[in-house]
Order: sequence, then C-alpha cells, then structure tokens
Amino acid sequence: MSLILLGLDGEMSCSELSQGAVLVQIGLALSPTERFSSLLGFEEGSYFATEKGMAAHGISPAAIAAAPRPAEVDAQAAAWLIDRLAARGLGTDAKRLVPVGFNVGAFDLPFVAAYLPSTYELLSRRVIDLNAFCLSYGASGRAVGGSVPKWSGWKRLAISYAEAKATELGIEVARHDAGYDALEALFALEFLNDPR
Repeated sequence: MSLILLGLDGEMSCSELSQGAVLVQIGLALSPTERFSSLLGFEEGSYFATEKGMAAHGISPAAIAAAPRPAEVDAQAAAWLIDRLAARGLGTDAKRLVPVGFNVGAFDLPFVAAYLPSTYELLSRRVIDLNAFCLSYGASGRAVGGSVPKWSGWKRLAISYAEAKATELGIEVARHDAGYDALEALFALEFLNDPR
C-alpha cells in the first residue's frame, strides 16, 4: 500500500476538547503547492475558550462566527483529499494518508475526529509525531552542528529549518496559522529525518 505523508495542524479555542473547546482552523498540506486551510464557524458563546488558547492563534470570535460551519468545511476538506488521492491514481479504500505534525496524534486528531468526521475517516491511524523525534534525539544526546540540543532545541532547529525552506520558496512564514503549520510539519520532518 502506498502511504502518503499529510502535514496536518489545527488551531483550537482551548486545548481541552472534553471541556467544550472547538477546532477553529484546519490546515492540510501534501506539498508546498497542495494545501488546504479553512476556519470553522461557531456562534460566539457556544464553545469553551480561554484567553491563552485564543491568543495562541489570534483568530477573533467574530472571524470564527463568520466562518463556514464545520459540516461544510468537513465536506470541502474531504473532497480536497479525495481529489488529491485520485490525482495520484489512488482510491479511498485504504487509510493511506499519514498525518504528520507536532503532537498530531494526541492533540490535533481528536479535534479532527470530533468536528471533521468525514475528513478523519480518510486518515491513517498511524501518525508521525514530530515531538517523538525531538524527545528521542534529546534523550539520546544526539549531536548536530557541534552541539547536543535538548528536545526543545531540536524542535527549534526543525522549525527554523522549516521557516528557511518556506522563505526560500516564497511562502509567507505564519506560525500558528494552521495552513502554514501543516506545511511546516512536512519541512520539519525533512530536517528531522536528516539533521545537519
């Protein structure tokens, strides 16, 4: 089975799904030229949010209220993924889209499952968690460029590499925008697979 790496990132109203936090933006990336991003709409006051959660991405409650509702975004995202699979001569009979991101399995995917169920059904349950690379490298004492970074240093190096790649390609660096962060995940994986 041909597996396809899919950068995936979500921005949320808060980190706690169980308390009523919602997915307010989704980003998907297969390559620098194949990206999907959308806000998700919820009425103000209908979801749990914290100042910290909302400050992380800076998306206003008014922008969230004006955005397309989750069912509409779910249909668009799922159709986008199905089209990308079809362009590769692949069907949707197997979950071949492997999500890639920082803490993507434990954090982002539960929100995707809750708010974008059709999209979620297209995704593999196997994930590539970039934090696992960083934690493993930090714990092992792996060196890069003459230094031995802690796990957080590895994450900073991966993000810096991703920013440099985006800039080189003329892509605006916009951290905490889910569309950008999804692509950043693919670039960060490129670095972590072969750190220099």
